[in-house]
Amino acid sequence: MFAQNPTPEQRRRALELVMEIGAALMENGAEVFRVQQTMYIIAHALHLREFTVYVIANGIFATAGTNELSALRHIPICGMHLGRVTELNALSRDMAEGRVENITQAEMRVAFIRAMPPSPPWAQVAASGAGAAFFAMMFGGTLADGLAAAACGSALGCFQGWSERHSMAPIFARLLGSALVYLLGQSIAAACAAVQPDAAIIGALLVLTPGVAFTSAVRDLLHGDYLSGSIRLTDAFLSAGAMACGVFVSYKLIEWGRALL
Repeated sequence: MFAQNPTPEQRRRALELVMEIGAALMENGAEVFRVQQTMYIIAHALHLREFTVYVIANGIFATAGTNELSALRHIPICGMHLGRVTELNALSRDMAEGRVENITQAEMRVAFIRAMPPSPPWAQVAASGAGAAFFAMMFGGTLADGLAAAACGSALGCFQGWSERHSMAPIFARLLGSALVYLLGQSIAAACAAVQPDAAIIGALLVLTPGVAFTSAVRDLLHGDYLSGSIRLTDAFLSAGAMACGVFVSYKLIEWGRALL
């Protein structure tokens, strides 16, 4: 059980732990209001009195005591790992119900959760290809269109893995990824008359669509977190704009190439 009257050192560690859990939740795709709620629950379990926290999409501000302890954490807008979110939520429930013995044990669990690896590259490529094929056929494509979309989606998955390893800016990664999908889809359609390029390209592009970011933005706005919702909505619109630019540039390149020939 956690000490009901923690020492100054214990209170400092408790605040750091609460901030670490909140930051990990935000970095891996949790909603703002749930992060704030979870941080209050953990602070209560740690007997961190007079705790106040303000969470936005890219930052966390917290104080404890009579403002004697404060913490600030910048949260970069990045990908997500819902497995980590699930484990962190389980940790918060265990702490609230007294199943965690001390702060050290909680810190070790947080470190273990943060170290959870993402899906292996082959699984991400396979999921990208399968998702593209499913979307292409869902929107009226034939089996041939689905296979073409699977090829485009798999190539997109490989490119996304490469861009992440080389720390490419997400906006440029989406722009180049959508350009790659369009060029590859048109090439497959030119080589195989049975493939409709529109169905194959749209199916693969839907894998890139920032649907989760847009949904999270709307949920934040509906819960009154207007700043966080605006930040995430801006990120979603910029991502969609980058995809449109990538397709437009590829379309123009193909047109110019045909005109030269």
